[in-house]
Amino acid sequence: MDPKILKTVVAQVHRRFPEFAGSKPKVRQQSIPQARSASATPTYLVTFHSTASVAGSDGNRTMPRWVRVVVSEKGKIIKITTSR
Repeated sequence: MDPKILKTVVAQVHRRFPEFAGSKPKVRQQSIPQARSASATPTYLVTFHSTASVAGSDGNRTMPRWVRVVVSEKGKIIKITTSR
């Protein structure tokens, strides 16, 4: 994935989910099983991980959070999903 495209995707995710501002994304190329031609453009899965504090009786509880972003080769965000 082009570093410029990754930088813009990271900026969009940080704008929408500010709690992921310090996390470094993992990038993985996805294959398209429906595409039978060689001209199909690949997509990339960009994953962010963070922890969120949760209100509890002791106040020290945290829970993991993830954001998964599917991005086209040209940088268009196709889908964003997040854990609770």
